[in-house]
Amino acid sequence: MKSLVLLCVFACLCTAIAKSKRDDKVKIAIYYESLCPDSKKLITTQLAPVWRDFRGLVKVKLVPYGKSTHDKVNGKWQFTCHHGPDECYGNKIQSCILKDRSLQDTEKMELVICLMGQAQPDKSLDTCLEQVKRQGESDKLKRCAGGEQGDSLLASYGDKTDTVQRPLNFVPTVVINEKFDQALQDESQTNLKAVICRISPTKPSTC
Repeated sequence: MKSLVLLCVFACLCTAIAKSKRDDKVKIAIYYESLCPDSKKLITTQLAPVWRDFRGLVKVKLVPYGKSTHDKVNGKWQFTCHHGPDECYGNKIQSCILKDRSLQDTEKMELVICLMGQAQPDKSLDTCLEQVKRQGESDKLKRCAGGEQGDSLLASYGDKTDTVQRPLNFVPTVVINEKFDQALQDESQTNLKAVICRISPTKPSTC
């Protein structure tokens, strides 16, 4: 009986430690648009270096939707995107990348960073797939973006965006640790690293 109690205590302790380690990660959620200049700037100049320097210390959630709207008409999703139809397609491409089960998380992040660094993110999938050596995913991702799967994924990202604010006041919107804070939002646009260094329980040498 005593050994059973000790075993239960040990199991609970291990669970608590594991949970503590998971909770140590700073959660960064970015609500953005594929053709938005401010979104491109944030992801390429702020998020990319933070994600690489704080690998394992941050958990990033990307939501490519922004100020779009979506409505179901005759059983089919209809979208109106902030920067037009090309942005809707670009948002769908990135939605399909983020939900693709055959891509590693690192590959997904590098693909989004690459796409947002291109002059035409909606037309640069093959360029970025070549960069991560996953050219074989091209046809599948394009089929996803051009079909019902892409529509459903983008609509689900729209629903997630609406829970933050409908419509968003500013794109990109940055939410840290699942709570919107205007001061952190403003600072993140120009110095996301400082925000993470201040908030992270674990301080990497880059801080």
